[in-house]
Amino acid sequence: MSTSVLLLVLLAAITHASWNAWLKVSGDRLIALATLAIGWLLVGLLSLPFVGFPSTEAWPFLLASIIIHISYSLMLIRAYEFADLSTTYPIARGVAPLVVAILSGILLEEPLGIFGLFAVSLIVLGVIWLGLPSRSNGYKGLTISLITGCLIGIYTFLDGLGGRVSGSPSAYTACLLIGTAIPLFIVTAVVHKRNCFRLVRPLLLRGFLAGVLSAIAFAVVIWAMSIAPMGLVAAVRESSVVFVSMLGALLLKERVRWAAVILVFSGIMLVRMA
Repeated sequence: MSTSVLLLVLLAAITHASWNAWLKVSGDRLIALATLAIGWLLVGLLSLPFVGFPSTEAWPFLLASIIIHISYSLMLIRAYEFADLSTTYPIARGVAPLVVAILSGILLEEPLGIFGLFAVSLIVLGVIWLGLPSRSNGYKGLTISLITGCLIGIYTFLDGLGGRVSGSPSAYTACLLIGTAIPLFIVTAVVHKRNCFRLVRPLLLRGFLAGVLSAIAFAVVIWAMSIAPMGLVAAVRESSVVFVSMLGALLLKERVRWAAVILVFSGIMLVRMA
């Protein structure tokens, strides 16, 4: 993986970590997610006149990914109800690159090579170690986090394929952002009914800005997967767990396993050699 691609994916990871930390500390997480989706929708709509629509070959991947994205978003909210940020996020994100590496290796015959496999293994091991619950009551959150991680891995793989056959990863991303945002608005309206606008107002500006940044970061990841091995991109992206763990330690006073952080960073350094 080239240095420029690696740095862009790391930047996307930091952005992803930031909005997840904000989602965790928000009062009503469904409302917070809806404000993020406003940013997604705006970026998607403003992009369409410039990037157009993806090719017809990408639409099956796009539609399947939208369904998985909605499921993942709702599952993530559920996971944050039962476990700390520094447990839920690392477990969910740590499982994902493992799923992507397995699927891309079997279905795409895209082997990572010795350095790539070792790098992914270090990142996954460090990420999961970061997220192991330190209290017995964290295991319900652990289970939900594992399910969430599998969903992340599936949609990442689908988006990698969709971006590659779309003719334009940017067009694929724009449609994905729009297609994900609208169902989230509908779910939020059904759950909160008349209280939606009242609840959204105090979170609107921060959520909107976070949504715009996360949309750009997501576009970077889909583009990166169109030119680099999916397993490596997914693994580097999930280095965001290091930043989330640090935020959890600084803002929420949660415990961090620093040896696991070192493992993740070691894996990221090896990715450059893969």
